[in-house]
This record gives sequence, C-alpha cells and structure tokens, in this order.
Amino acid sequence: MTTDPRIQEIKNRLRLEMNGVASKSMRDGGLNYGLNFGVGLQSLKRIAGETAHDASLAIALWKENIRECKMLAALLYPVSEFGPDMADLWVSEIRWPDLAQVCCMYLFSRIDNASVMAFRWIASDGEMARYCGFLTISHLLRQGREMSPSYVCELKDQANAAIQEGQTLVAMAASTALECMKSNGEE
Repeated sequence: MTTDPRIQEIKNRLRLEMNGVASKSMRDGGLNYGLNFGVGLQSLKRIAGETAHDASLAIALWKENIRECKMLAALLYPVSEFGPDMADLWVSEIRWPDLAQVCCMYLFSRIDNASVMAFRWIASDGEMARYCGFLTISHLLRQGREMSPSYVCELKDQANAAIQEGQTLVAMAASTALECMKSNGEE
C-alpha cells in the first residue's frame, strides 16, 4: 500500500468517479486489471489537467495495479523526461489494448525518436509491443509527421506481414497505420 498522499488523493478522486457498470463490462470483456474503477478517458484527462505533471508521481502511479492509475501515469509523465528506456519498460508491462491506446496517443508518439522506437516494437515478437508500435506510428502520421521513403517501405512490409499473420489486435493496428499513411499521401 502506498503512503504517498498524492496517490491517495488520486485514488479518492477515482473512487468518486467510479462506474461499476463500465468496470464490470470491461471485466466481462477480458480486461482483468487488478483493480478497475471504470472511469472514462474524459474524466481521467480532467483529473490529469488538475494534477501537476511530475515524473516521480507518474512512475508511482504506473506501479499501481489499477487501470486508471496506469492511464494517468501516461497522461502525467512529462514528455521531455520520458525516454526510450522507460518507453521500452512500459511497453513490456502493458497487457491491455485500452492502456496501450492511451500510452501511444498521449505519451509514446510525443517523445523524441518515437518512430525509431515504434519500428523496433513492430519488429519484435511480442503482440502488445507490435500493437504499440503500429499505434504509435499511426499517431505520428496523424500529427502530420512525414516518413522517409525507406520508412514507408518498411511500414508497408511490416504492416502487410502483420495483417497476413492474423493476430487480430496487431492486424487492426497495422491496417490503421496503412490508412494513416495513405491519408498523408505517403504511399
């Protein structure tokens, strides 16, 4: 049990926002976090907006086995202080798609060398790492980031291979990355 008063305050706020129906629905759908308050992303973003962005707080939240704490960690970690080693560690600990989506959109895609990390994850053996890689690339493309011709070829090859392999989660993220690439005119 944590004794950090900031963590306790956040947990108290999460309890106030708790949605038992949403939590049960997620559990029934296979999202078996240690604890899941069922708090939606908009509420989490509001809480994050009212909380100081601090690396030590984010790390402490990430260590909690609570869905919303992990998501808040991604929202609160100062992007300028979040490096590739930490990103690799977090990706290795992500078990659920909803957490991956928040981390990729609000943190991973915003750090320096995000594309290098994303392509490394895409080339890995882990399903969730590959999912995070394709999601991160998709967010980079949505942000208007351009890709070199060699990256475009690599993305096409990796995405098409992922789609053929049939891992549903990875295939969906790979398809999204290809769609984002086409939307950017990078074919």
